[in-house]
Amino acid sequence: MATRHIVAMLLPAWGHTIGYLNAAIQMLSKDSGLVITIVQHNLVAPKTTAELAGRSHDKTRLRVLGVGDTRLDLGPATLKVATEQLVSGWMENIARMAQGSEGWPKPRSIHFDFACGGLVVEATKKIVGPACKTLLWWSSLVVSMPANLSNYDFVAIAHEIYADESRRSGRSLDDVLQQVAEAGNGTDELSGLTLKYPGGPDMYDHEAHAYASGRPLSAAMLTQAQTLARAVDGYIVPSSTVLEPVGVPFCRELYVKRGQEVFTIGTQVDEECWNGGGAVEPSNETVKAFLDSAVREYGPKSVLYISFGSVFFPVKTPRLVEALIDVLLNLELPFPFIFALGAQMASLPAPLIQRVHESEKGLICDFWVEQAALLQHGAVGWFLTHGGFNSVSESLTQGIPLIIWPVAAEQPVNAGFLSAEPNAVAIELFQVRTGPQLGPSLRSDAKIAGTVLAASEEFKAVFTAARGSRGALLQANAGRMARALRESHTTEGAEELVRLTEF
Repeated sequence: MATRHIVAMLLPAWGHTIGYLNAAIQMLSKDSGLVITIVQHNLVAPKTTAELAGRSHDKTRLRVLGVGDTRLDLGPATLKVATEQLVSGWMENIARMAQGSEGWPKPRSIHFDFACGGLVVEATKKIVGPACKTLLWWSSLVVSMPANLSNYDFVAIAHEIYADESRRSGRSLDDVLQQVAEAGNGTDELSGLTLKYPGGPDMYDHEAHAYASGRPLSAAMLTQAQTLARAVDGYIVPSSTVLEPVGVPFCRELYVKRGQEVFTIGTQVDEECWNGGGAVEPSNETVKAFLDSAVREYGPKSVLYISFGSVFFPVKTPRLVEALIDVLLNLELPFPFIFALGAQMASLPAPLIQRVHESEKGLICDFWVEQAALLQHGAVGWFLTHGGFNSVSESLTQGIPLIIWPVAAEQPVNAGFLSAEPNAVAIELFQVRTGPQLGPSLRSDAKIAGTVLAASEEFKAVFTAARGSRGALLQANAGRMARALRESHTTEGAEELVRLTEF
């Protein structure tokens, strides 16, 4: 009989969802009296249900409640509209769940995605009462939490500036707030101030956001995340002391002083990913045939996998994306590649796709790719990624080093952290920057131009390094990281998950 009920509200974005699903399945295995309800928008709920159907777990104890329009037009405002509908559906469902029902008792704790929970946390707490614990699901490195959630109160700073007519400079309050959130330095302008991240490299304020997919995360989303952070009893982070030996203890101490717990539950990937390479193979025959052929012709670990995730794509710099492919097609020593166009905004010109396929050096996938399975294939040796945390996790658990092209959100911080010495597991691209990021970097002496020529030269240099001594060192580092993450999965991560289910 169920004695504990956890309810989760997840943003309709796959990178936020998949990590939580992996954690939920493990929590069920560790507590036979636990049931879990996930409330998700119907934009993602069917995929969530399909993913769970293929997993090994007690399916009677984990349910997905889909809310919102089953058919939602895709476009720039899709996420905003879906989040609004998710909020409405959440309030309807949590009122019923708070009463309890057969097999599904009143919620003992609620897990809110950081990007949407702030919209409902106070109303939810009034419904469920003080005995129900609330936690923030932070689907990234713990090192980036303080800068986004607690170092500065963006709303208070924006109101202070707006109240001063000389500092307001004719801007609306919303405009001021957006600039405060983008600056991330306690002011409303980028000034070259050095930002510090616990356990990560320092960076200038203009380096902390990427603009390749447009403006950074909206101020509304970040301020709602801060609202949530102030209200919750703690944080759930899919990281560990293996990955962040400085950041984890730093944040534990920081948030304990605020009366909040930090649960670092370890890297969250499909359980099959812990079984080593080859446990699962891609089901798509075209993908599998390309990978198998690459092994025969070029050897193991010869393929570069390219993906910018399920949400983002560098739509503001299409010429740089085309330059990337052009460089790959013209390398003297072929570097076979698979480019997955999984995001709704991802696209490439049809003539370029045709050119890639005719060369037989690459494969463009304009369909959903089973990323975890692809990364387990022995042909893949490198992953060129936007640096989203789910992609990072799936790559590092397989010992595959990264080439990171930050596009948005916290990805620049991830890039800087993972490429930092002495145990780097990634190469960060700098010449792909755009907008305010074109300023100097604390981590590179290169003059950052952001032009096609500069980016092309960097691509060539990086691909050469990846298949030389530098690449061998990063592959060795990534291999050690994979082994350490695997051990942590059964020790620190498992212990934290038990602590979480009992909270």
